[in-house]
Amino acid sequence: MQSDKNFNAHDLLSNLSVNWHITKVCNFNCRYCFSQFTDVDGNLSLKKSLKIPEILRKHGCKKLNFVGGEPLLYPDINNLLKESHECGLTTSIVTNGSLLTHKRIDELAPYLDWVGLSIDSANEKIQAALGRGNGSHVRKLLNTIEYLKKKGKKIKINTVVTSLNKNEDMRPLIRKINPDRWKVFQVMQVAGQNDRKVKPLLIRDEEFLEYKLRNDIVLKNSSNTVFETNDDMKDSYIMIDPIGRFFYNSMGKYEYLRTDFSALSCTLDHLHFDIGKFISRGGSYAI
Repeated sequence: MQSDKNFNAHDLLSNLSVNWHITKVCNFNCRYCFSQFTDVDGNLSLKKSLKIPEILRKHGCKKLNFVGGEPLLYPDINNLLKESHECGLTTSIVTNGSLLTHKRIDELAPYLDWVGLSIDSANEKIQAALGRGNGSHVRKLLNTIEYLKKKGKKIKINTVVTSLNKNEDMRPLIRKINPDRWKVFQVMQVAGQNDRKVKPLLIRDEEFLEYKLRNDIVLKNSSNTVFETNDDMKDSYIMIDPIGRFFYNSMGKYEYLRTDFSALSCTLDHLHFDIGKFISRGGSYAI
């Protein structure tokens, strides 16, 4: 673990969020997706999964972020959100939004604090070219966001900058959405995950900086837009895969830890995590 030597497992998690890639299944086919988990077959049992939120909470974790794949395709996501909420965690999902009907939002609302929605471009043709939707992705999400706000949910927008959208000015759309948080990522190649499709989409660091200079705005809650380069992302996330392993990305590929949640402190001692990077990229914020 790349952090102050005096940090223990409780200190590490106490102000951090954990990203749980609860499933690799997805109904979209985004060309840059770095969460394919090609070596994973299936998921943890619900019985084992339901124990994880409480264990993380006992170690001081404050926020559990359910990601994928598409987390709404995980059949027991409602149960996991409820368990996480009831044990005192701030709950979040990152979704492409295609399955977030008003009825589905009503079901999730009692146990859900944040909803992260993936929007890479205001241009529907670019969205479709990236593998996200069939030409109506943004229009549908604007309706979804309006309903989520009525239900009191906090909104985060995630944007991946690629060769297709690197010259775009997203500020008009972001101002229209008026989210609580906007995170912008430089498209990243991860060996064994997206390296067969992502190469035509890669951009230079200088191009990402140009995008940042063009799109940097202050949001409604006075928070700044968060921009993350490839280097910012490496070793600055605490992540769990669909079968319950902690994993990290240090050298452009995923490395996995044999994880024993009954002895979580021992597992975390071997986790590659740079708390300095986490803080500098704006990972610590009011939840």
